[in-house]
Amino acid sequence: MKLSLEQLGWTEELEKQFAPHRAQGFFPARVAIEDKHYFRLYAESGPLTGQCSGKILHESKNPSNLPKVGDWVVVKELLAEGKATIHEVMPRKSSLSRKLTGRDVQEQILVTNIDRAFVVQALDETFNIPRLERMLVMVREGGAEPVIILNKLDLCEDVKACVAEAKKTAGDAPVLTTCAITGKGIKAIQKLIGKKDTVVFFGTSGVGKSTLINDIYGEDVLPVGEVRDEDSKGRHTTTWRELIALPQGGIVIDTPGMREFYIWLAEDGLNRAFEDIDSLAVGCHFRDCTHTKEKKCAVLDARTAGTINEERYQSYIKLSKEQKFLKEVKRQKGWKTREKASRVQHRVFNKG
Repeated sequence: MKLSLEQLGWTEELEKQFAPHRAQGFFPARVAIEDKHYFRLYAESGPLTGQCSGKILHESKNPSNLPKVGDWVVVKELLAEGKATIHEVMPRKSSLSRKLTGRDVQEQILVTNIDRAFVVQALDETFNIPRLERMLVMVREGGAEPVIILNKLDLCEDVKACVAEAKKTAGDAPVLTTCAITGKGIKAIQKLIGKKDTVVFFGTSGVGKSTLINDIYGEDVLPVGEVRDEDSKGRHTTTWRELIALPQGGIVIDTPGMREFYIWLAEDGLNRAFEDIDSLAVGCHFRDCTHTKEKKCAVLDARTAGTINEERYQSYIKLSKEQKFLKEVKRQKGWKTREKASRVQHRVFNKG
């Protein structure tokens, strides 16, 4: 499949940034799939298989600086072989990151350069507001615009109640209800994908991300799997992140279902996801109030008065602890210190 740069999301601003590279004989390409040390690239000349140059591998001490799905990269093309060498990753306008699964304190960038992130939850037994809050924090911290999709309308006994709960959490994010099986709500999603937009669908396994993308595309471009009746969980039909160009314009990225949503240095995203609590915190007597035990705490007063939902308060406190811990780890120096911190982090993350 051959796509123009504009179909891939290229803009005049990107062209200005790229001008010095083009003058040196380089070309732009976008990362469609990351497969260990190889990358599927889309360039104006067509699809290419890319590898990083020795220089970029040597200079990128942090894995998050290496190419990720959604990245624009600077390449030298070997058209006769259908290959390209990646020499540089262009600055990212946004990203979706989490703390790497496990005890290692390291950032894992999932996708980059996205305009909108569709946070998908199923309206079944897996519907979970704390998880939704956590995902919204991740999206907002990365600089993308969140949209909440509540899928599987056909499995929900009280849609209005679930939508109301989601809207309390959503802030200014739209909340859409869909049924991927019947196609209900698909047009509303399509209206939120502009011709030069890049969007990502993410959530746990079995929420219907791949089916939704197939509906938006207009045909089955992604495999879908059955969901177990006993626990409403699905198997991983998407095994890697993949960039897909829509026939009507726009780019969509599918992601594997995730089990863990550890935030990554999400101070601004946390404040925006919990604006109601953040606005109350201004009235606390102590500037460094933790909102857990201090006197004259406006947040605790609101909790006692029932103004703040208890489950929402507990989510906020848990995420605040994770965020403060990660900030502290970032300040620490040396492998031994980080290793020790990882053990502490494991205890913090696994408390209730």
